[in-house]
Amino acid sequence: MNKADFSVSVLAAAFLLAAVSPAPGAAPSSLSKTGAGLPQSSPSEADLTRWDKQLTLPPHVSARLDWARRSFVPSGYQKLESLAHAKASAIAAGKDFATLEKETALDRIFSAAGISGMDASEAAFLVLAMATKDMDDDLRMIMAEIKAANAAKQKLRDQINDLNKWISEAMGKAGDHPKSSDIDNTKVSGKPPATAASTQPTKVPLIRSASLQTASSPVIRLEYVKAPMIRPLPPRNSDVSVSSLESLLDKIKRRLDGLNELSEMTSLRLQMTMDRRSKFISTLSQMMKKTSTTQDILVQNIK
Repeated sequence: MNKADFSVSVLAAAFLLAAVSPAPGAAPSSLSKTGAGLPQSSPSEADLTRWDKQLTLPPHVSARLDWARRSFVPSGYQKLESLAHAKASAIAAGKDFATLEKETALDRIFSAAGISGMDASEAAFLVLAMATKDMDDDLRMIMAEIKAANAAKQKLRDQINDLNKWISEAMGKAGDHPKSSDIDNTKVSGKPPATAASTQPTKVPLIRSASLQTASSPVIRLEYVKAPMIRPLPPRNSDVSVSSLESLLDKIKRRLDGLNELSEMTSLRLQMTMDRRSKFISTLSQMMKKTSTTQDILVQNIK
């Protein structure tokens, strides 16, 4: 994807984000925004820590999942897990809760077990709670990747600072002494001097690293940027030309710009998903409080 495509994608994601209103009582995001509504940077460590704490299911929902894990035979629990995996991406995409509950209750897993009506509805709530937990696992993984990307960006910024210092030092040195390129030794003898090789500026080696890549989380298929490995700068060499240092500086700046752009898109997707999760959890929690706590028929029939 080129830079123009990224810019369009970021703007589109911003409009989507503006359309997602936070759930009642949900903690608002503290990401700084520009006038256009775009985050100025990736989430800070404080943002990610706060979001991670929000990835906790209500106690009564967690208790129901613990009950299911203890009560169902392994094969039955695996069937519910499989159905939950299939529903997690729809939850992350913001699909209507009522539609999800209805589709889940009508799944063939329950009809094949002779479960219908209220029992199927209670089973659907259980599956959706499991799906939410699957979604949370993906979100934690993406947050960890964002932390790693933030660390990579800081390394790139440090390298930019180091290169700027090296360039200043090299330019200052060049101002005190004539450049070797200013002296045309070929006019004296008609051939290059024997010491020409030692006076030629040394080129700085390129930093070899993998290109920036994106990936999708395993369950909800949320795309995110993979944190790149940042190799250290080559050892400082006083013979390296200013032009070579500037070339390397430009390369690192472009890489940082690309990583910033990809990280911004990841941040927007994560924030939208967190908003949707907050709404979903609120509805799921309210509905599960109204359901029965005894579901022996489910345990007996789903094997």
